[in-house]
Amino acid sequence: MNLFQTSMMTLKDINEAVLATNLPCQVDTVNLPWNMEAQGSIPDDWFDIYSLGWISPVPSRGNYFVDQATGTKYQVFSVTASYIDHLECRVTRYAGTTP
Repeated sequence: MNLFQTSMMTLKDINEAVLATNLPCQVDTVNLPWNMEAQGSIPDDWFDIYSLGWISPVPSRGNYFVDQATGTKYQVFSVTASYIDHLECRVTRYAGTTP
């Protein structure tokens, strides 16, 4: 396991088709207060996901990562930054309850 690896992910498209599985990732929280989307009715948190040792497939907006250990879903809402050795994207995790 990579020193920075925090999750093993599955990448799915909006129709839940699996695009890739067993993707090692580093998931970092974005230290912001709750984001309240849809006129303040849907709370979520933002995270940055970094690929570790893979550069394909490139996640697109609307795709989502599923943490294989916890089942937590993270939806991609940014343009993915592609580098020669890794990818970076910002994702959101919906809370399901209003704080």
